[in-house]
Amino acid sequence: MLFTSIRSKLTAWYIFLLGVILVLFSVLLFFFLSKRLYESVDSSLTVSARIVARSTQINNSRTPFPGLDLFFDQFMGFGTNKSYKIYDGSGNIGSLSRNFDGSQFPLTQRAYSAALKGGTSYETFFISDNHPIRVVTMPVIKGIKLRNLVQVGTSLKVVVDTLNNLQIILWTAVPALLLLTALIGRFIASRALKPVANITQTAKDIGGGANISQRIPVPEVKDEIGQLALTFNSMMDRLESSFIQMRQFSSDASHELRTPLTVLKGQGELALGKERKPEEYQEVISSNLEEVQYMSKVLEDLFLLSKSDENQITLDYESVDLKLLVEEVCKHAEIIGSEKKIKIGIAYLERVNVYGDPIRLRQMIWNVIVNGIKYTQPGGEVKISVEAKRDTALITVQDNGIGISKEDLPLVFNRFYRVDKARSRQEGGTGLGLSICKFIADSHKGTIHIESKLGEGTKFKISLPRLEASSQQKLK
Repeated sequence: MLFTSIRSKLTAWYIFLLGVILVLFSVLLFFFLSKRLYESVDSSLTVSARIVARSTQINNSRTPFPGLDLFFDQFMGFGTNKSYKIYDGSGNIGSLSRNFDGSQFPLTQRAYSAALKGGTSYETFFISDNHPIRVVTMPVIKGIKLRNLVQVGTSLKVVVDTLNNLQIILWTAVPALLLLTALIGRFIASRALKPVANITQTAKDIGGGANISQRIPVPEVKDEIGQLALTFNSMMDRLESSFIQMRQFSSDASHELRTPLTVLKGQGELALGKERKPEEYQEVISSNLEEVQYMSKVLEDLFLLSKSDENQITLDYESVDLKLLVEEVCKHAEIIGSEKKIKIGIAYLERVNVYGDPIRLRQMIWNVIVNGIKYTQPGGEVKISVEAKRDTALITVQDNGIGISKEDLPLVFNRFYRVDKARSRQEGGTGLGLSICKFIADSHKGTIHIESKLGEGTKFKISLPRLEASSQQKLK
């Protein structure tokens, strides 16, 4: 198709509108110039006719004063371009100019009738070769009687030639201007839409399997095209980040599931390799059950995160007392901590209520505390505090464990990411706990922040919107 591209459509519309404007301008220019030229001729003829009429009144005769032709030639500058004719009141010719041919313009009945009524008339006659002549017929009235008729005529050849030349210029200039404008407009449209073409080509390259890190050069001028390029690059940054996370997630998930499956297979083949005692079979089954429980936990956490990505998790919101919730979680955490000889300490607990899902909030606090226990050396301590901060409730969980390096801090909430990968399976974690914590904090319109120094410990700060006393009364 001829106009399938935006460039062609913009150029076509631009040329169409410009063509309409130029045609209207040409028509109006021709009309007003033609009108002005004819008005100028009529005005000149009227002045000349009055001079001739005045001459008849001065001499009080049918003939003009002597030297009228010389006056026309030298003072009015008309030369042979103007001719006059004087009639008496009955319509008979009384005097002619020297350059006058009586056949050039007659006295018509319409002009004579108008003169009898005291009116001046203007007419156009054609002589040989379509040569137009403009004639004014003016009456000379004495009292109420028509004394003389004065006719002055002039050639319209100059006017007609001027208008014809103007038509030729307009018929030539307008198409040439439109053609030139089309070429310039197409060039400008191509330059203006070049970033769009770059965006299209980049999208094709990426869709064809090229380097996804490819970006569009952003023009210096931040116009609509520049904003489009910035938006496209920003979108590609997010897509690239999502693809990287997806590849990492797939790799980690397959690794996490492949390891227990390998263990299950190996232990099963080992158990079936020869006849064994019941105790040995029982040990293999017990080990396999641990691996199955681990895979079930991984799949459960993955399912939870997958549903959170699609906003399919429904939370049961109600008023939650964080002081009571943290006390309950700490009692259960003390059991796990005692196995590693790690103390679970409550630094400060203030009664503060939030509006949230108690099950998910308990899961978040539990994951953060258990994470502190995992990465704290025996004899260490995990401290928990809850306090009100104006319109927020702040939960702090601090340990004196191995800490996290600056390079790892931005990545701790990524799925399957572990700071100490060598101890991951030993501690029994899936690497999804902190990702779930971040989801729960975000879904409650809160935040979770981490501060850590390598070798000194880690501090988690969870901020949740505080439930005001008036809101608590409404919930009750």
